[in-house]
Amino acid sequence: MRVSIQSNFPEIGARITELGRQGAYVAAVALTRSIKDAQGAVKAEMQTVFDRPTAYALNGTFIKGANKSKLEARIWVKDNPFGNGTPADRFLGPQIFGGGRKQKGMERLLQSAGMLQAGWYAVPAVGAQLDGNGNVKRGQIRQILSQLKLQGGVGHESRASGSTRSNRTIARQGVTYFALPRGNRGLLPGIYLKRRFGHGTAIRPVFIFVQQQLYKPRLRFFEVAGDTVSARFPEHFATEMERALRTARLR
Repeated sequence: MRVSIQSNFPEIGARITELGRQGAYVAAVALTRSIKDAQGAVKAEMQTVFDRPTAYALNGTFIKGANKSKLEARIWVKDNPFGNGTPADRFLGPQIFGGGRKQKGMERLLQSAGMLQAGWYAVPAVGAQLDGNGNVKRGQIRQILSQLKLQGGVGHESRASGSTRSNRTIARQGVTYFALPRGNRGLLPGIYLKRRFGHGTAIRPVFIFVQQQLYKPRLRFFEVAGDTVSARFPEHFATEMERALRTARLR
């Protein structure tokens, strides 16, 4: 979302022209502070519409301030594919625009191994261990990928290689994970855990494979950011203008 003097506040353009460079400076400061306010408002909106959003999601937006030569400020979701973690636009985009989400890393690994059909997704089930934000714990995901021979689980290595050491590790953990790409004997397609007890075993679903889920827009990104800038920019402009004129008189 871009906010500019010409597009959003054309009535202030005349005053900026009258004041010259000082007016451009005041407008740039006011725009930058307003877009920061918009970022805070979007973050507050996330906390309202999402269930226990992670700090990573709450910090998933970035802003670009205005300057004297370009009276335009911007706020958008992070889309850097080279940073740590999933780029925010992949999971916030569907919440803003609606539609389907992109696959996560685990889903891409499962699909490349032929365990997940193209266009399907893995949804947490009763056997999933959730953290305080409602997401499946990374340790359990690493353990699953390790046992399915998709990725080594650092700190949770339990790769089912068939070796004596591997069998001892899995036995010590007491849990074996296996995938049913197309289901079997009444079990839905998904990833299951088998837990051994003294007198038998129990099987529980950890992830169920489902076809693409379509989301309705939930995050009012443009409305919240736009309303915040519209309300705050005149205030910031007036404050900065008064400060600039007071400074000029002191000089």
